[in-house]
Amino acid sequence: MSAPFLFIGLPVFSALIIYLFRRSPRLGIVLAACLCLLLAVCARSLLLDERLNLLGGAIIKSSSVVLGRTFAVEPINRLGLIFIFAQAAGLFLALLLVEPGRFYLSSGMAILGLLAAALFVQPFLFAALFLELAAAVAVFMLAGETPPATRGALRFLVFMTLGLPLILVTGWLLEAGAAGPGDESFIRQAVVLLSVGFAVLLAVLPFHSWLPIVAEHAPPLATAFVLTVMQFASTFLLLTFLNAYEWLGQNPAVYRALTLAGGAMVLAGALFAFGQRNFGRSLGYAIMVDIGAILLAVGLGTHVGVAAALASLALRGLALTLWGVGLTHLRREAGGDDFDSLRGLGRRYPLASACVILGLLSLVGFPLTAGFPARWSLLSLLAQIHPTAAILLWLGMVSISLVCARGLMALLMPVEGQTEALSAAAPAFSLKRLASLSAYSLSLALIIGLGFFPQWLLHPAAQAAAIFLHLGR
Repeated sequence: MSAPFLFIGLPVFSALIIYLFRRSPRLGIVLAACLCLLLAVCARSLLLDERLNLLGGAIIKSSSVVLGRTFAVEPINRLGLIFIFAQAAGLFLALLLVEPGRFYLSSGMAILGLLAAALFVQPFLFAALFLELAAAVAVFMLAGETPPATRGALRFLVFMTLGLPLILVTGWLLEAGAAGPGDESFIRQAVVLLSVGFAVLLAVLPFHSWLPIVAEHAPPLATAFVLTVMQFASTFLLLTFLNAYEWLGQNPAVYRALTLAGGAMVLAGALFAFGQRNFGRSLGYAIMVDIGAILLAVGLGTHVGVAAALASLALRGLALTLWGVGLTHLRREAGGDDFDSLRGLGRRYPLASACVILGLLSLVGFPLTAGFPARWSLLSLLAQIHPTAAILLWLGMVSISLVCARGLMALLMPVEGQTEALSAAAPAFSLKRLASLSAYSLSLALIIGLGFFPQWLLHPAAQAAAIFLHLGR
C-alpha cells in the first residue's frame, strides 16, 4: 500500500459511504471527524518506506505513479496534511451543534482527498488541476436553496477556473526555459503568469468579488470550510513553490509584489467593511484583511513571517468555525444576517451572538482573542520593515472592530415587548441543551485562552516554518 492512496483514496471513498448515512447525520459527522483526526495523526507519525511490525511487516511506500505522474508524501506536504485534516475535523464536529447540509460531509471528504492530491503531485504545477476539481465539488457545499447562494458558488468556481490555465502555462514556460537556459524571458513570463494565477486562487484584489457574496448567502459552515481548508491548501502551495524554485523564492520582485498585494487587500477590506451592516458581507471583507495580512507576512521573506502566516491560517479555522456555528443559529431565527433582522437576538441567544462577534474579532487579531498574538507579531515586524503596511493593517483591524461594535449594539438593542416574550419562551432544560451550552462555552474559552497563552500555537507554527528551508531573499 502507498501513503498517497491512504490520504487521497480513503477520504474520497469515505465520501461515498458518508453520503449513504445522510439520514443519520450524527453518525456521519462522528465518522467523518474521527477519520480526519486519524489521518492527521497518520500524517504526523506514520513511518514510510520502513517495515511496520504492527502491520505484519508491511511497508507503506511514500510515493506512487499514476498515469505518468508521481504522487509523493514528503515532510513539507505532511505538514499541509496535518493542517487541512485537523481543521476539517473541527469543522465537522461543529455540525453537532447545527443542522448539516445534505452534501456538506460527503463533499467535504471528497475535497480533502483532492487537496491531498494537490499537495502530493509532482511537478507541483499540476496541483492546479486538483484544486479545480476541489472547487467544482465545493459548489455543491456552497450552493444553497436560494439563487444568491448559487450565484456566489458559481462565481467562486469561475475564478478558480480562471487561475488554472495560468498555472499550467507556467509549466510549459518552465520547460521551454530549461530547453534554452540562456533566455531569461521565459522565466520572467513564468513569474508574471504564476503570480496572476495565485492571485486568482487566493482571491487577491481584483479577483475577490466572490468573497462577500459567498459569505452572505452560502451556509456559514460551508463558507468556513472553503475559506479555511481550501484557502490553506492554496496558500501552502504558494509557500511550496517559493521554497522549491530558487528563481522564484530568491527573487526580491516576488516579495515586493506580495507586499503590494497584501497592502492593497488590507486597505480594500478596511474601506469596504467600514459601512457594512451585515455579518455575512462583513466576514467577506474581514477575510480580505486576513488574506492581506498573510501576504504581507510571506512578503517579508523570512521564517518569522512564514510562522506568522501559518499561525494566522490555523487560527482562521477556529475563528470561522465559531462564526459559522453562531451565525447559523441566528440566521435560522431571524431569516437573515443583516443587523436590522438580528436586532435584539443577542438577548435570547447570548452564546451564539458571542461566537459571531468573537469569531470576527479573532479573525482580524483583536486584543485578548486567539488571533491577536500572531497579528501583533506581524505588526511588530512590519513596523520595522514596512511601516506603511503596518498602518494599513492596523486600520483594517480597527474597521472590522467597529463593524463588530455596531453589530453587537444591534444584537443587544431591546425590542418592544421582547422582555415578556423572553420570559414566556424560556427553553426547558434538557441534556441536548446542556451539551450545546457546554460546547459553546468551551469554544469561547478556547478562543480567549489562546489569546492569553499564545505559546500553545506560536511555537508549533515556528517549528513548521522551519521546514521551508529555501524560502527568503
